[in-house]
Amino acid sequence: MLGFAMILVVSLGISANEAFAMGQAPSTCNNRYDGTITAMKITVGYRTYNPMANPEVSFQLKNDRSYTVTFTIHTPSQSSQNNTLAGDTWYDTSAPGYQLGTCVSGAAPNQDITLTETESHPGNLAPQTTQNVTWNTLVPGHAAYCIKWIN
Repeated sequence: MLGFAMILVVSLGISANEAFAMGQAPSTCNNRYDGTITAMKITVGYRTYNPMANPEVSFQLKNDRSYTVTFTIHTPSQSSQNNTLAGDTWYDTSAPGYQLGTCVSGAAPNQDITLTETESHPGNLAPQTTQNVTWNTLVPGHAAYCIKWIN
């Protein structure tokens, strides 16, 4: 009985860890360019926030609304494979309520890749909560902000 309980606890722990991070791992990207986030703009209705200029900026948003994040990743002069062939860049974010990794195709050396994502209240969070959101690449430095979700 004790053995069965231990197996159950371990398997639940493993499945909980697997659900925490989703999407694409950096290793799945083709000829990856490990860029850095150089700019970010958050649009909430008619207001705009800049978490790069104002680290840890916070805003309030009704939980039935969404917001837009536009950010730029600058790629280095060579890929992680030490070449200048076309490839992908990679980022991850906690905006959906878990870490979500994404490979972005069309990367090349010394390039600015601008992306726009629409985010909304994560279904795995309480209707009224405070969410700390980060956007990262494999290069040190990140963008972060805080959302107070309300009814």
